Amino acid sequence: MALLASAAAVMVLTGCGSLSGKAGVTDKLALQEKVDERMAAADKALKQGQTDQALAQLDSAIQVDPAAKQPWLKKAQIHFEARQYGLAITEAQEVLQRDVRDLTAQSILAVSGLRVSAQALEQLRKVNEVNGSTRSEAESVARIIHEALGEPILLAASAASAPAQASAPAASPVAGNGRGRGAVVRPRPAAPVSQAPGAVPAAAPTATPRPTPAPSPVPSARTNPFGALQ
Repeated sequence: MALLASAAAVMVLTGCGSLSGKAGVTDKLALQEKVDERMAAADKALKQGQTDQALAQLDSAIQVDPAAKQPWLKKAQIHFEARQYGLAITEAQEVLQRDVRDLTAQSILAVSGLRVSAQALEQLRKVNEVNGSTRSEAESVARIIHEALGEPILLAASAASAPAQASAPAASPVAGNGRGRGAVVRPRPAAPVSQAPGAVPAAAPTATPRPTPAPSPVPSARTNPFGALQ
């Protein structure tokens, strides 16, 4: 009897555990469905140009399921496109707290940060205040961008666009005439050949002109990414 009672108790506990697991899955599906409904309503409002209504729907989705990342990501995209980079940075960070590998949030965070930095540096440059720690931090950011992109795109335009001097071919000195450098080598006339009477004299050989080397192309200046980010 004791064994039967123990077996019955185990069965009851197992049944309760399976029921609670099913209930948890059902609750998650219900939450996701509510979030999806509000996300769809936000997309519809955006298509109609109602940005405030769309943001309200996204806030409602966040209240329904605070762990969902989709509403935060959508808000970050909306504010990024509106050039409200401070809000976009905050919302992208919320996404990364829920999914550290989200590439869209990482991109929004990186580009928004660069644009905010570029705007601040431009204002400091206008008053000649890019110095001290501000300058060192800007140089550090430029170095990181250079290493990430793998190209020297942060060179100054003046240095990158310096005109290349076309090198002219060096003239060869005449061998054995002792006139020094700069003399042009001229073909020696052919020795006269005895011809039979009445033969037509052969035409003197003409020197074939050497092709003039084309000047080397001037390298074009690479664009500065900070100019595009301002």
